[in-house]
Amino acid sequence: MFLTQKILFNKEECFSIMNLVKQNSQNWNLNDRNYKSETIDYNDDTKWLFNRFKEFFESETGITIYNLKKQIHFHKFIKGDWFDKHNDIRDSRLYAVGVLLNNDFEGGDFKLYNPNEYILNKIIGNAYIFDVKIEHEITPIINGERYSLLWFLKNNHIKIKTNKII
Repeated sequence: MFLTQKILFNKEECFSIMNLVKQNSQNWNLNDRNYKSETIDYNDDTKWLFNRFKEFFESETGITIYNLKKQIHFHKFIKGDWFDKHNDIRDSRLYAVGVLLNNDFEGGDFKLYNPNEYILNKIIGNAYIFDVKIEHEITPIINGERYSLLWFLKNNHIKIKTNKII
């Protein structure tokens, strides 16, 4: 189920996030994808970012994060890069929380299929939450570069309120 999208960061905050990246990228040149990624780790300079993601997730879902995941993926797509239709079901992942950091590119649409096609807004700072079971893709970049973040929450990060029988 697609949960939400809304503006979470302003343009200046997005620019400061992009400056956190150290350019130690991993290249993902496979049959179903072509892009670069690296991680942003939790520290004194980044805890504001993790706290904003946590507050966004908890307020939009009503689910408590009790074990903060201390790594966010930074993705860079340049002209010709893409990520084919896929889901992120693996490693006990439940939810994906992401944000688009810029909008000065062509192509690079983030499409979700649930079951109909849904394209996320290309607005700087637009954040989103979705269930990792939902198939999605990034269409090829035609011009410019696309920057985004993705934070996966797993079983061991969250606590869902349940009614006790006993």
